Amino acid sequence: MGSYSAVVVYFAPDCHATSHLLGAVMYMDCHSIRKPLPFLHYTVDAKTCDCAGKPSEKCQSNACFAKLELFPEEKTAILQKGCITELPGGQVGCQYASNSETVHCFCEGNLCNNRNTFSDFVPSKLPTVECCGCSERHGDVCPKTGCLHKCRGNYCVVDFDGVEQGCGLGFPRLQSFLRIPAYLDWQGEPICARYEAGPTTVMNGCTCTGLTGSCNELNKTRHYQTTQVIDRPKAKLNYCYSVSHKSAKPFGAEIFKKSSTCEGQYCFISMTTSEIVLESADFEHSYDDHEEFIGIARPKFELIAGCLKVDDPKKVVVGCTTEYSHNASEPLSRHCICEDHLCNFHHLIAGGEDPRPRVAGAQQKQEEREKEKNKVSARPTAKTISLRPEATKLSANSFKITSLLLLAVSFINFLI
Repeated sequence: MGSYSAVVVYFAPDCHATSHLLGAVMYMDCHSIRKPLPFLHYTVDAKTCDCAGKPSEKCQSNACFAKLELFPEEKTAILQKGCITELPGGQVGCQYASNSETVHCFCEGNLCNNRNTFSDFVPSKLPTVECCGCSERHGDVCPKTGCLHKCRGNYCVVDFDGVEQGCGLGFPRLQSFLRIPAYLDWQGEPICARYEAGPTTVMNGCTCTGLTGSCNELNKTRHYQTTQVIDRPKAKLNYCYSVSHKSAKPFGAEIFKKSSTCEGQYCFISMTTSEIVLESADFEHSYDDHEEFIGIARPKFELIAGCLKVDDPKKVVVGCTTEYSHNASEPLSRHCICEDHLCNFHHLIAGGEDPRPRVAGAQQKQEEREKEKNKVSARPTAKTISLRPEATKLSANSFKITSLLLLAVSFINFLI
């Protein structure tokens, strides 16, 4: 793996816009448009002003975004703007989203998501670090110590399951997934996590920004991952739904019928509702003869739900982040992290109250109270040791089994 080359994004200055901070006002207007732009020699040339669309092309939220996807081979770029409920990682301004062909920009202010506020969509500069580069998926044999190759980027990454090492540009996607409130506050420290959503969707790795270099060596980071994430001591674990599903049409809670469960400190659920694809603007038979492409949004509903472990709970914020172009009830994407048994249900992405019966929660509390009573009655005194009779202990075990069965039945009845 070599170092990434930077992409210089330039917009012709053919209009002016202003950004107004609203202070105490809770919501602000954001531009909400999607448009293709010509992309030649790593330069985006906007012939028409990108600052505003039609009066109806606005949304309201706490923050605004603009995302630029670059397609060098097709000589096309797609600019999309809209609303987001919070600033990912506390990021204000533009930054590469792990690679040089994706630029994400965020701001707080009335109609702030324009090219003037974002300095013509040029990513902000971040410190660079030297990283190990290796990929066993592509035939390399990665050493446990030292580096097979080296690359430079804004952060290093290591994937333990696929055995890959490398470097990335801008902010890593992991910080958005964890909903880290201030990513730059963790510069110099590793950010490690493991999550799974069904048997085929597993992420087990770290990002790091160690200035001494090669912070993603396999042995060094694997030991940290094992002790601080996989076998993290005193970490309260929750059962979570574990499922992934894709469809061209909307779906509901019925997909949880095929869900399994997994254990993690946190549960999560994420959903996207569309994807941007390129289509040729002409009808040439040969792909090489196509000279003009347009970007369209195609419905694609994808959900993943599962369990999450992380090396430090301070790097996780429980809650939801939503991106949308018109209103929050019709999101482009929604990602939620919660901290309770089986909390990552469909209602978190659909909005509204949890429709499941409350029997399970009541039974769980009753079981905890029963365990506490058992501890008190079995506590030794100065003269005698008071233990419950054998029949009573059997009764307690029977209650525990019954409560677990009720927990299972209550959810199964809802899902079937």
